[in-house]
Amino acid sequence: MTINAALRLMAGLVVLTSLALGTYLNANWYYLTGFVGLNLFQSAFTGWCPAILVFKKLGLKAECPTDKGVTVNQAVHIIAGSVIILTVGAVLFLHVTPMTLIITAIIGASLTQSAFTGWCPAMMIASMLGCKKTTAS
Repeated sequence: MTINAALRLMAGLVVLTSLALGTYLNANWYYLTGFVGLNLFQSAFTGWCPAILVFKKLGLKAECPTDKGVTVNQAVHIIAGSVIILTVGAVLFLHVTPMTLIITAIIGASLTQSAFTGWCPAMMIASMLGCKKTTAS
C-alpha cells in the first residue's frame, strides 16, 4: 500500500466514523469531518499531512509524479476536501438539512474503497482534466 492509498483509507474511515458519531451521538463530531476535509484540501497544495509522517515511518512507499503538473492524487484531495468542507459547512453554519451529509458519506466511502481498488470517481475526473498519474517509488 502506498502513502496516498493509506491516506485515502484513513480519511475515508474517519469521515464515515465521524459522520456516524455526529448523527447518533452529538453533532459536534461533524467538526472532525470538516477537519478531515480541510486537511485533505490543504495537503493537496502543501504536500504535508500529519498522517503522512506516520505512514513514512511505517515504511509505506511514496508516489512520484510521472510528469510535472497537478497529480491525480492532488486533484482527489482537492475534490474530496472541497466537497466535504462545503457539505459540512452548510450543515453546521447555514443550518442546511443534515441529509446533505449523505454526499459526504459517499465521498468517505469512495475514498475508503479507492485505497484498495485504486479507482474512484474523483480519480476519473482528475484524469479527464489532464492530471498526471503517479508511480510508486
